[in-house]
Amino acid sequence: MKTFLFLAALLLGVPQTALSAEFNICYDFGCKSQRAIDFSADQWRSIEHIFTPRAANAETEKQKIRHAIALMEQFSGKLVGTEQDQGGNYNGVDLPFQQDCIDESTNTAQYLLALFRRGWLKWHQPGARERRIRWLFTHWTAVIQQLNSGELFAVDSWYRDNGEPPYLQPLDDWRRKASFPDSLNPD
Repeated sequence: MKTFLFLAALLLGVPQTALSAEFNICYDFGCKSQRAIDFSADQWRSIEHIFTPRAANAETEKQKIRHAIALMEQFSGKLVGTEQDQGGNYNGVDLPFQQDCIDESTNTAQYLLALFRRGWLKWHQPGARERRIRWLFTHWTAVIQQLNSGELFAVDSWYRDNGEPPYLQPLDDWRRKASFPDSLNPD
């Protein structure tokens, strides 16, 4: 099992120090600062509650994933100091503990891996982080793969303030920078 976790962490781009603690939260743009954290048993129960009962289909599970990531951001924000993180890079550029897309996608990839390791995902598994380059701008996202179809979805928390559900989008649409669909992002 440890070999699987090590390989999964390498694939997802999770910092290796995250393997000693549950998470190694990145912040201050480009993972310049990192802090190893663990959630309490009560916090994990709150996250597990989102997945109880288990999702009956992939669409329902996607929404559970969004809400779990939001809650995990809230918990880590209070532990690390990123609770005031504002969506995007420019709104909070002068504030401490802000996160860019590298930080956000790295943290979200770790959250997805934790959900998967606990067996709470039935319809999806974490995928490798993805990058798109448009002109001079690079943007990163975490990814999930829908198991029954193989389809990849961006799980992009960078656009949202800390603790808000991340945007979901088919990865090919995300690569083209298409608008986020309301059907996957109802709130």
